Amino acid sequence: MGAKVSTVMSSGGATSRRGPPTDFAGPAAGRERRLDIHVFHSDAGELSSGRAWERCVWRDARVLIAECPAPHLPASIESALRAVAADVARDRGWQGMGTVAFALDDRSGVFRVIGADAQPHSGSAMVSPDPDNAHALEMRIDGCVDRRLPCTRLLVCGATRGEALRRAYRALSEMPGPAGVDRAFLMNRIASRAYCSGLTGTRLDQAVG
Repeated sequence: MGAKVSTVMSSGGATSRRGPPTDFAGPAAGRERRLDIHVFHSDAGELSSGRAWERCVWRDARVLIAECPAPHLPASIESALRAVAADVARDRGWQGMGTVAFALDDRSGVFRVIGADAQPHSGSAMVSPDPDNAHALEMRIDGCVDRRLPCTRLLVCGATRGEALRRAYRALSEMPGPAGVDRAFLMNRIASRAYCSGLTGTRLDQAVG
């Protein structure tokens, strides 16, 4: 499947886009995926882009798991995303680290830029792991029902995706304190056959229910 770009934001302030009006509403129904590419611009002027982080588990329009590398993402599409992210960073004159967010239609391969921020966010605040040696999951867990209180962030790495999932499930089960609603929800998602097979976002919700 080839990669096709529908919208690219530039330093001129172009914000034309299709689909959901906000990046915070969660992915649209169907097979839309949300992906982040981190871009690093060193003091020496070297520009590089990291592997794709996918915001793969959502609840109430909140991202609960971001994963890198994104499951079953074709290499051609990831390469195109990284190239576009580098172009955005270069066009905007970023220094240091930034994140370019994309929405990808899994059926057509069409993607669009939905956000570009010189400061990292979701998936995110961490540097992407070496894709040859690690798989990473960043999880956000509420300690209680009160959403106004800060959540706990947990970063789990493994040599393979399976190892990372096993470590994540064990880490959630061994967390001290009350069993928050997000923790129980995440344990159910991580243990599901659908998530283990690589389904994410709305596709995962439809499979798990």
